[in-house]
Amino acid sequence: MPQHIETHEIRVFKAVYEHRGFKRAADKLFVTQSAVSQTIAGLERKLDTTLLERNPLKLTETGIRLLHYAEAVLGEEAQVWRDISNIKNGVLGSLLLATSSTVNALYGETLIMAFLEEAPLTRLKINVMPSRQINPGVEADLWELAFGPFQRTMPPHLATIPLFSDDRRLVVSETHPLANEISAAPERALKEIPLVVSHLEDPDVCPAIDKLRDVFGTIWEVNDLSLRIDLIHSGRAMGFMDSQVMAAEPRCTSFRQVDGFSFSEIPLTYGLIHREGKTPLGRCEPFYRTLRRLRLQSGKRPVSMCSLTRSRSSPSNISSTTTASAAAGNAPCKMRFVLFSDRPVKIGSPSPPAPM
Repeated sequence: MPQHIETHEIRVFKAVYEHRGFKRAADKLFVTQSAVSQTIAGLERKLDTTLLERNPLKLTETGIRLLHYAEAVLGEEAQVWRDISNIKNGVLGSLLLATSSTVNALYGETLIMAFLEEAPLTRLKINVMPSRQINPGVEADLWELAFGPFQRTMPPHLATIPLFSDDRRLVVSETHPLANEISAAPERALKEIPLVVSHLEDPDVCPAIDKLRDVFGTIWEVNDLSLRIDLIHSGRAMGFMDSQVMAAEPRCTSFRQVDGFSFSEIPLTYGLIHREGKTPLGRCEPFYRTLRRLRLQSGKRPVSMCSLTRSRSSPSNISSTTTASAAAGNAPCKMRFVLFSDRPVKIGSPSPPAPM
């Protein structure tokens, strides 16, 4: 049967050498001197060699080799304890986070910078994606946590924490050539004005998409929020915009809502999404604490992030599909605060399906 050197044996051995004696080592380890003597004698029998010369105390050649081993093992053990403690507290480790373009534009920079103040060494991987792609990514464990709008029917194994509500509105710019004709003949206008969205499901996945395709003459899928705003602002398309984004973004001041359709205004609930029974702990806990500390305040001006304007630099520990930016827009945001719960809850049907 193979012999093993136990951690407590090398800890005692190292203490005897460092404190230059059995008595001092015993005091340091809070054990009796005889216990230290028995441990060293047992270790020497196990290795069939003398490790320490007595009177005066001196390491033998095999003792020197064992000391190097003890320093490596005990040093690594101490590092493991530190790493585990840091990971639990979010100081070290990684956080895989997905956000929608709206969340990113409004709260991304403020939220991430506040989070990094608490957990500066956390390695982040942030993906800003169409809302419809968030749930599948969380289900597939590509993302530990997501912050975005809830779909009408959430998968049963996804848990949600509602944070705030908003309205997604079908809008067109007043500068569009057909803007004045929309009220008189809205159905014809929808056939002639392209619709720009971030993502549109395949009809095989979401049959209702066929109905949307039938209403509009053509649909452009553009993932970047800033570009979608530009296309609507320049009078080239109409699209769906959340009211908070329009309140925060100066380019949206010319937008007006297209009424008369069931999808003209769609209520949404925004919040956190993660796997049911797999609540992100440890490195995700500082993110929860950051949200609780910030508290999304009604009337607070939203902060624009990467999808609206780009900054000169970003923290080196952030791996992202986008880059943080400065705040944009001074218009007040009339946000309706819903709730914040520390306990994950399931949302059955918070809103009708929304084009993303």
